[in-house]
Amino acid sequence: MSPKITESRIEKLTIELLEKSVYYEVYAPFIAPDNETSDRRFFKDVLLSKRLQSAVGRIPQNKAKSSDTKDNQEINNKQIRTLEKLRDTLLPKLMNGEV
Repeated sequence: MSPKITESRIEKLTIELLEKSVYYEVYAPFIAPDNETSDRRFFKDVLLSKRLQSAVGRIPQNKAKSSDTKDNQEINNKQIRTLEKLRDTLLPKLMNGEV
C-alpha cells in the first residue's frame, strides 16, 4: 500500500521546489502583527503590500512593457523549462505514491 498523500508532504515539497526557483519562505512570527518589523497590522491582512510593491519594483520596466516577440519568446521558453522541471520532479513522485 502506498503512503497517504498528506497536506504537509505536499506543502514541504512545494516549498522546496519554490526555494529552488529563487522564492524564499518567511518565518511566520517575523510577519506577525505584533512584531515591530511586521508589514501587516492584523492577521487577516494576507496581502503584504510593501513586499508586493518591492517585488513589482524589481521587475525591469522594459520587460514589463516589451512587445518584442523575441524577448517574449525567451520569457516563455524559460517558463516552459521551469514547468517541465516541476512536472518531471513531481509526476514520478506522484505516480510512486510519494506525494
